[in-house]
Amino acid sequence: MVWMLKFAIAVVAAIGILKLAGGHESSPLATTTDALNYATAARYVNNSSHKAVIVGSSLSVRMSDDYLASANIENLALSGESAVTGLKIAAEATPAPKVVLIEANILVRRVNKDLIDKLADQTSVFRPVRAVAQYYETLMHAPKSKEDARVRVDRLIASPPSSSSGTELAPQILAEAQAVPQQEAVHRTIADIRKFKAILESNGAIVLLFHMPCSPEYENTPLATRSTELASDAFPSTSDWLNIAVDQSQLRWTDGIHLDPRSAALVARFIGHEVDKFMASKTGS
Repeated sequence: MVWMLKFAIAVVAAIGILKLAGGHESSPLATTTDALNYATAARYVNNSSHKAVIVGSSLSVRMSDDYLASANIENLALSGESAVTGLKIAAEATPAPKVVLIEANILVRRVNKDLIDKLADQTSVFRPVRAVAQYYETLMHAPKSKEDARVRVDRLIASPPSSSSGTELAPQILAEAQAVPQQEAVHRTIADIRKFKAILESNGAIVLLFHMPCSPEYENTPLATRSTELASDAFPSTSDWLNIAVDQSQLRWTDGIHLDPRSAALVARFIGHEVDKFMASKTGS
């Protein structure tokens, strides 16, 4: 019982220090987009090991932890952000991940420097303290059973697709998609992807880009068409890409661009299988 008392005291002290210092807490009370993004990024930084990671925007956020049944994958996609924000976090975190998948649909957003700076604040000093607090959080709020999650996702995938295709674009998305992307912004993003891709590959990681499936109505807009062309021109080799080989007729969207739950589960399941293959090949090499 003495060790439990000591542990409890250590936990309380650790949590108190984190609150005073503004440490990397992934609070369950986070509700705003910024707070949820910070919680997602902080959880990644706090983890002591990284196998595979997805970086992207809200398009990839739709692939929840339950959908990514493989224990190998962390989802570092951030709503409303550039994939490069998550990519920079993954490239600079230790240890380096073994597989990195980069969503390449949206290429005009800047890296969120405020989020990066907030994560970098006192990272090394408080890592042991956060480890104690994280262990306590795991004890108090045990993660969902992977098997239970898999059963739920299996049931979702086995259900028929929605009768509504969801291909009609929301007015705001349609309006924004009529303009071609700014060349300067795209070139900046592509340069950043190349830089961090090279860093990760120098550490032995497999780094691939992927295009998240969107509705035909969106894919045919000037913004989407040109973005896809520029990404393909920048990374012309098929070896740089993971093709999302999911039956498009099974996919549905909520607003023409974001996948509905069943479709997100289908794409996540495909990615999970591919990542498992990559991890097996690295283990065997």
